[in-house]
Amino acid sequence: MAVDRFVILGNGGAAIYAARALRQAGFRGEIHMVADTEGSAFNPMLSPYYFKGKISWQDCFPFGESFYRDYDIACHFGDAAVSLAASQQEVALVSGKRFSYDRCLIATGTSPVVPPIPGLRESPRAFPLRNAASALKLETAMRTARKAVVLGASLVGLEMAEILAKKGIQVVLLDVVPQVLPRGTHPAIASILRTYLEEQGIEVRLGCTMEGMEETGEGVACRFSGDVIEQADVVVVCTGVRSNLAFLDRDEVKMELGVLTDERMRTSVENLYAAGDASQTLNLVSGRHDWLGTWGSACYQGRTAGINMAGKDAVFPGTLPENISPLFSWCYAQMGNIQPQGGETRHVAFGDPRQGGCGLLALQDDVLAGANLLNCTHFAGQIRCAILRKWCWEQVRKIGHFVASVPSGVNGCQERRGIV
Repeated sequence: MAVDRFVILGNGGAAIYAARALRQAGFRGEIHMVADTEGSAFNPMLSPYYFKGKISWQDCFPFGESFYRDYDIACHFGDAAVSLAASQQEVALVSGKRFSYDRCLIATGTSPVVPPIPGLRESPRAFPLRNAASALKLETAMRTARKAVVLGASLVGLEMAEILAKKGIQVVLLDVVPQVLPRGTHPAIASILRTYLEEQGIEVRLGCTMEGMEETGEGVACRFSGDVIEQADVVVVCTGVRSNLAFLDRDEVKMELGVLTDERMRTSVENLYAAGDASQTLNLVSGRHDWLGTWGSACYQGRTAGINMAGKDAVFPGTLPENISPLFSWCYAQMGNIQPQGGETRHVAFGDPRQGGCGLLALQDDVLAGANLLNCTHFAGQIRCAILRKWCWEQVRKIGHFVASVPSGVNGCQERRGIV
């Protein structure tokens, strides 16, 4: 009797949770896991906590090496998929290996986007962060660095700027966009965060472009727009990520930024599933299928895919875009959509970041759609529930005590103001 063969492309949270769910659901056939990296699954979201000294290096590998043995997984690590023939249900790898499969999961994660800046990609002093090897190389470089350029004012970019600054390294934070945290943050909150970063000694340059890099022997010379040249020892690249989907045929599999899936993580092709950063799933605020990019969502999606691949039934209900992160002594949270489009939209600003916290709520047709919080993230759980339950303003204001007559410390927001 033929044994079923399932192939999992990837070795991150989605892939691991899928494999475990398969076995727990009773699947006894072959599980082949393919990944371009060696070793056990690495959680890149934990590397900043390692750099800060809050966790050990081993903690960045949450499943350990024994996982694959315990769940009887055939590992093909240090290899990668180069093509997937969905109609023939076959995967080809870089090494020349070919696998036919009964069911396959695409959980290939992402790779850093490196801007096409002359000299950047080739430089041994430039560090795009996404895997264990790049994290270790950066750790070594930080030991002797005196000055660093951080490309990208994303949340990861801000976290890396903090880590470098706390190690006594002079930091220039650079981005072509006009604000820090351009994705998911209102400009008024972004302005407060920029000022705070500058108070911590970080030089923030926005609306600025790096035009080239040259090795100088002792470091690199970074050429910025306006004929500005900065000498640096390291350049940390935090300019975004892109799903690893080059091996797929877009004429066979429906995808946009990621592979489009339904609530059971099924793709447009029979017996082919996708999960994690390789997929686009339901955004509970927008109602669209979006790329969500969080570790928790990836693991949930992987588990859902594994259960359904095993012939059981599970649903991923969708999720809310959100991030909570400490930055120096402050804490920032983003949830939902802070700039909703369509309908009547308005914003409610409240509080002061240095006196009990502040934030900004976005409402669309009087329904809460998103929030930014600074130093009052103890409200995050209640705000999250309010977004999911589609509360109107009169319900939301009862979360705290909103008093519209009290001025807010959030400048640049002309809409209704209040305080918690």
